[in-house]
Amino acid sequence: MARGESVRLLGKIPAKYSSDFMERLDRRTVLGKAVSQRFETIATDCGGLDTLSHVKVGLIKRLIWMEAVIEGFELQLAAGDQINLGSYTQLTNSWLGIARLLGLERKPRPVRRLHEHLREAS
Repeated sequence: MARGESVRLLGKIPAKYSSDFMERLDRRTVLGKAVSQRFETIATDCGGLDTLSHVKVGLIKRLIWMEAVIEGFELQLAAGDQINLGSYTQLTNSWLGIARLLGLERKPRPVRRLHEHLREAS
């Protein structure tokens, strides 16, 4: 299936956040699959994609981008490289703030009652 206008797919997390970074990630790569799965998992934890506002979807995208950058810092540190601890700390605190806004606990999906299904079917 053609994608229409030529779009360069990303193989890594961009250094700067852009709202379309998830759509541009190549889902054939390990990173692309992981990011997509994280989005689905977090959206489900927040009650399901169909229950989320545009703002919450944006917060989830930012949370995932920050998490990937944080993990990049941690991989550098584990490899013995030096990192900017101030940037790491600030990013981790920002990540935690968004996580708290979204909610740290899982939310159940709304469940319809039997009479609601029956009413819709008739």
